[in-house]
Amino acid sequence: MWPWGHLLFGALAYYGYRRMRQLGISRVGVGLSLTLGTQFPDLVDKPLAWYVGVLPNGRSLAHSVFTFFLVAIVLTRVGLRVDRDEAVFAFLFGYFTHIVGDVVPPLLDGDLYYATFFLWPALPAVDYGTELTLLPRLQALDPSPALFVQLGLLTLVAIGWYLRARTAHS
Repeated sequence: MWPWGHLLFGALAYYGYRRMRQLGISRVGVGLSLTLGTQFPDLVDKPLAWYVGVLPNGRSLAHSVFTFFLVAIVLTRVGLRVDRDEAVFAFLFGYFTHIVGDVVPPLLDGDLYYATFFLWPALPAVDYGTELTLLPRLQALDPSPALFVQLGLLTLVAIGWYLRARTAHS
């Protein structure tokens, strides 16, 4: 999933969660925490695998549920101390939706092997073959209608966040 797909999935899921719980408008900082959370696994794993070479692939350490729970414990403790529990929750929510967004497609395809990354290092690293780094991936990006729909939805979400934050502060 591309970064905007993770952001869209996380933002829509978080919006749905807040609506179900009948929570009001969240602060801008909470939205930024959610955004960072939706990108966090890739911001850790991709550079450490592709450029530094210390991880087996771009879906290993930060994509693992073991790392997720460790980060959740640490951030929850810190968040409670500095009274930022809502921002921490949003970050962890985004982080969790990232993992779910990466693990569900192979599960739906019935390809369990490519879903095992979320249990790394308890299970061996997935062999993706030769992984392209960021620039070649972007150059190979197909400008398909699906891509434009995703980017359009992302734009609408960003505008909605902006307008909601603006009306919340007026």
